Amino acid sequence: MQQRYIKSSTPKGHYGIIFIPLHTLSLKQHKMSKSNQPIILYDNQIFDIQRFGGISRYFCEIIRRLNIKNDIAVRYSINYYLTTYHIGKHRIPLPRFIFKRYRKECQDKNKGLCRILLNKNCNYLFHPTYYDPYFLEYIGNNPYVITVHDMIHEKFSSCFLDADKVINQKKEVITHANRIIAISENTKKDIIELLHINPNKIDVIYHSTSMKAFTGRPNPNIPSNFLLFVGDRAPYKNFNRLIRVFSVLSKEDKELNLICTGMPFSRSEKEFIDQLGVTDKILQIKATDKLLCELYSQAKLFIFPSLYEGFGIPILEAYACHCPVALSNASCFPEIAGDAGIYFDPYSEKSIIESIREVIYDEDKRSSLIQAGNERLKLFSWEKAARLTERTYLKVIANE
Repeated sequence: MQQRYIKSSTPKGHYGIIFIPLHTLSLKQHKMSKSNQPIILYDNQIFDIQRFGGISRYFCEIIRRLNIKNDIAVRYSINYYLTTYHIGKHRIPLPRFIFKRYRKECQDKNKGLCRILLNKNCNYLFHPTYYDPYFLEYIGNNPYVITVHDMIHEKFSSCFLDADKVINQKKEVITHANRIIAISENTKKDIIELLHINPNKIDVIYHSTSMKAFTGRPNPNIPSNFLLFVGDRAPYKNFNRLIRVFSVLSKEDKELNLICTGMPFSRSEKEFIDQLGVTDKILQIKATDKLLCELYSQAKLFIFPSLYEGFGIPILEAYACHCPVALSNASCFPEIAGDAGIYFDPYSEKSIIESIREVIYDEDKRSSLIQAGNERLKLFSWEKAARLTERTYLKVIANE
């Protein structure tokens, strides 16, 4: 029997995850036949922004599993997930160099297609892929659902040059939505606190990961003893504090390295790393999914020191690749990781150092965390997320 997850309060006040049967969410439970159901329409926003990225991956993982008729307003895109999963009946494949040369023209074509589909005289439920409220003047009486991935612009506005614009757009789109999907209970709580939204309008639907454990031949260029940091390095990601922590650990353990994925280091980051004397111990890699999988699989420990996240997919990626996790005791992390991680105070270098030491020099501790991660990962799947997303759509269609 399929199952779904709902929240439960833990003794520490954090949300936990328990199971109830998913069969109650079947499409057959609804009186409306598939032939009478409105089409689910997605726009081009996030696919114009991202070639790789968590939000575009999320939409593709859901869309490819839907049992409801859907359409996506994308004509031209080099988004990795759209092309890999062959999503989008309007999409015309283009070489990357052509798209990059004519990016604006391609994106204008996508916007034009979206306006045509939004203005079409047919029944649809719209699910915009990001927060631009442009569509409000086109959808008429058609309902829409919005997924809120986090409230990071609202809580850490100083980290973003476009914070005011995004905050205003999000507020308009969220407050007018017929229904809202939040990707964690913590994100739901933030939406309610910051925008005063009725809790009954918000459905929590967890993400998952498609990453699998690495089984290939080890890359000889990867150090044998390293900590792993994954993702971008915006100030709320707490990267500079991690570098200071690593500089301390590196003095104690000359064989220890730090591998960071993502974009190349900026000039200021290179200067900071050099000042701490750890330039030769830190490796930056722009990793493919395959290489990232190998990095997780070989790392002594994955470290997630972020001050805030909406969900934290890298946690599940680490679990899938049998990598132990050390992470902040902040925002959604206790909700997602449960007891399958070692927690630290992200504002305390001493706390981070102690947590890292506790794991990387104790093989029994590492093994127990890996096993806990294997069990925790079973709570999350894209199939469950797709079925629950269908349930949200059907609530709106049925005007529940």
